Amino acid sequence: MLTRSSNNKGLVNQSPEIEVLNRSASTNHLDPTNVVKEELDDYPTNRVEIMVNATQKCNLACRYCFVGAGKFDYGKKYMKMLRPKTARSLIDTLPERLTWAKHFCIHFYGGEPLLNLDAIEKAVDAALPKGKLFSFAVTTNGTVSSERALSVLKKGRFNIILSIDGPAQIHNELRRTKKDRPTHKKVLKFLEKAKAQNLYVRGSSVIRNGWSLKEATKYLKTLPVDAIKAQAVRLPINNPLALDEEQRKKYFEELENIAAQTVEQIKENKYPKDDRFSNRVLQILSSKRRGSFCGAGKWTFGMASDGTMLPCVLLAGKEDIILGNISDNGDWVKEGLKWAFEHQPRTSCKRCWALPLCGGGCPSMLSVCGDDECELVRKNCELALGIYGSFLDKREDLLVLAGIT
Repeated sequence: MLTRSSNNKGLVNQSPEIEVLNRSASTNHLDPTNVVKEELDDYPTNRVEIMVNATQKCNLACRYCFVGAGKFDYGKKYMKMLRPKTARSLIDTLPERLTWAKHFCIHFYGGEPLLNLDAIEKAVDAALPKGKLFSFAVTTNGTVSSERALSVLKKGRFNIILSIDGPAQIHNELRRTKKDRPTHKKVLKFLEKAKAQNLYVRGSSVIRNGWSLKEATKYLKTLPVDAIKAQAVRLPINNPLALDEEQRKKYFEELENIAAQTVEQIKENKYPKDDRFSNRVLQILSSKRRGSFCGAGKWTFGMASDGTMLPCVLLAGKEDIILGNISDNGDWVKEGLKWAFEHQPRTSCKRCWALPLCGGGCPSMLSVCGDDECELVRKNCELALGIYGSFLDKREDLLVLAGIT
């Protein structure tokens, strides 16, 4: 039985799974190269993901956007469009700079990345002769469904994260063009065309004040998508679109329902369509402690439209976090390791029961949402432990979460 601590911070360290994860912690805190090497040995990090701002402008004016419609933290002057030449340079440079990597995923982001098809197509064309070394993903608002856009996505066999909040009245309330026009019909048209090309699509919904996780999940399941993602809006808690105290309580209850559904799907040997708990459950199964929240600066990087390399693309515009440029001699790789080493978990994280499963929180989102983000992550960790605990007598059933049936 999993127990709660009296300070309401989640599950106490008495959980045997948490104790195992704590014991597997790295003891070398002196040399960042050694620390990273240990994590490379512990995680499937022969795969590198680069999130690339194909464009840092957007054709929408979503009221809850936390990246300033693609502007991020830049001032008045910044490059809004990735040059095709820079996109080509990225494909040529990565295997030279990260020689240990066996696969690179280029994830185009923005703004709205499909506004810059020239750069995206240049990257795809450069990668195709390299076989399976590269794969592609895109996060899109689904308003660009031209014949050329779908052709480029098909050529690169893109995985697509498609933003669609809910039915028309919900989606169009906030996801409107800069000329204040609704976009729901365009998004459904894009989805139809993408699935006609047999592309993988994850439907993504933002939960906010007035729109619940349960409602969003129910809607996403009506769509012809391959996976779903519905998460609370990432805004300061005092923002009018953020969930209030009662709504957050309801959100957590609905997360518990999704966890219960995940257990039932695993028992039926089915991979859950809402797979938010999968990675953490597999982490517990393999007794691996998470050394950091993500691989930022180690096996994940961001690239701004001007080629600036960052630990994460969400940090674009923060001058004190620049690692270098894709066109330089590769020092950005070393600078990434230094950044990761210098951004160890905070003191408050080291006291948190969830640290082995969380790794210290997202450095980008913590600056936006603060402790509110921590509470959400702790809940997800707690529920992952609960899912794992449901299969203590038949742990092999959990392998379905790794695609093993």
